Amino acid sequence: MILLQEITEESKRIADPIRRLQIRIQVADLLWALDEPEGRRLFQGLIHEIARMRTEARSEGAREQAVLEQRRRELFGELLRTVIRRDRKFAVDVIERLQEDEVAGATAGITRRALYQEVFGMLWDASVGESSPQVSLLLDVAGRILSPGSPIPAVVSLALTSSASGAPQLGDALFRLVLSRFPLPTEFESSFLAVLGMYLSRRFRGSDSLEPLEKEARSVFARVLAHAEFLWQQVRANPAQGAGRENQAFILSLNREYLPLFQRFEEPARAAAAMTLARALADVVPTERRPSAPTPGEGESLEDRLRRIEREPRTSVRDQLLRELALAVAPDEGEQVAEKITDAKMREVTVTEVRIKRIHKHIADRQFEDAERMIPALPESALRSRALIEIARAMLRDRHEDTVRMVLEKAWQEAWRASPTPRRAECLFEIASLYAGVDSSRAYQILLDAVKAANEATPEERLDVRSESFGRVLYMPGKFSLTYRPDLDQIELPAALMLLVRGDFQGMRLAAWGIRSPALRSRFLLVLARWLVEEIQKENKRADASRS
Repeated sequence: MILLQEITEESKRIADPIRRLQIRIQVADLLWALDEPEGRRLFQGLIHEIARMRTEARSEGAREQAVLEQRRRELFGELLRTVIRRDRKFAVDVIERLQEDEVAGATAGITRRALYQEVFGMLWDASVGESSPQVSLLLDVAGRILSPGSPIPAVVSLALTSSASGAPQLGDALFRLVLSRFPLPTEFESSFLAVLGMYLSRRFRGSDSLEPLEKEARSVFARVLAHAEFLWQQVRANPAQGAGRENQAFILSLNREYLPLFQRFEEPARAAAAMTLARALADVVPTERRPSAPTPGEGESLEDRLRRIEREPRTSVRDQLLRELALAVAPDEGEQVAEKITDAKMREVTVTEVRIKRIHKHIADRQFEDAERMIPALPESALRSRALIEIARAMLRDRHEDTVRMVLEKAWQEAWRASPTPRRAECLFEIASLYAGVDSSRAYQILLDAVKAANEATPEERLDVRSESFGRVLYMPGKFSLTYRPDLDQIELPAALMLLVRGDFQGMRLAAWGIRSPALRSRFLLVLARWLVEEIQKENKRADASRS
């Protein structure tokens, strides 16, 4: 508890309000594990703080205001996901108690119904794979976002169709709810029936009965026939009536999903009627797309594509096409394409990105020696260190503890050769975390190096290869890329550092207070706090087991 209070006080020194609140969300999450009522109280207070952030940014320009609002919305989503992990009902109750102006402030202006859609998606994600999902809560939230005056929200459609085979109990309950909210034909009948058709088709694939949805399924079949007849009358008078995307989806569903269901479960006369309407609608309004004309380069060899590009008279356009091709073809071919680019800066960047892509492929294929051989060709030490980190990470996954030390030492050496940037500090933190399970004493030494590097770090110039001069084509695979240039306060600390806390808690605490950045120091202290909370929970479980 004392450590969590320290982190809360330290977070107040963080200038950026979003990062300050991100730290406090994590503090509230850990506090919940120790003192649930206090954790709930903190979360409620954080929600109101996020809603009030709107007034803090009124002096900003329009662009800065838009960025802040988007970040605030993402922050509110992060808070909700954290609460949902702890208590889903509490998360829904929080939304219900918010005033309309608080909803707008916390979410950058979206409606309460749209917010409930986001919450439903989070609840659904949390329920996937559970043996006993909280069906009543999911249905309660779904009921708040279903309206006969609007189509079925995409998040509900996705949940419905994905539950057909994975969670049929939940899927059947959601199917009944959707059907009850749309008891009569609506202006969105085509899309409504297409969604239900996809569910029924998946739900009863290989089944010889419609139970437990016999009554509901047959009512849907009746609506399908009625709507197909209505649509047929419309398109017969005016074929353009069937060209809309929703009607196209219904006609496709009628042919693919409903016809097999009619043939298996309906009377022959009704099945024949469905087939007649399906064929008639498909003839008048073809649902299958005609093959489009091949795009330039499709089906051509690399040499043909290069010859076609080289005929382009404008140098800038030719360079952009070459860059795009270099990043699109196989990595071993991309470098020779990139070398043909005229503009020196674009050529240098593209060649490096292709090499990064090749190293990624070697790592994915577990060709670690081939990946290492390419690293000297990378133009800067920070990139070389990052490449070695990715190799070491993959080696540890494959249990190559005996050979990974040499790779980690090379990564450390490259990091120290790098310019004093946040990237260098982040590399050292990650090297320490990878070393933690191999050699804890060496890991602690490198951790102190990382703290020193963080204190020496200065911002580095951004590289935007999405600009016009680079053809707006980008290859950016996470941190191992040319464009990854984080601020010091954006550095993420690996969870594996907790392995070092177990061996030397006080030493790690001293290391944390050696970090000058309040945001980074707060994150480091959170690593210690997570370890303490886990140890307390383990001790409580042992005590409960001994009492029982």
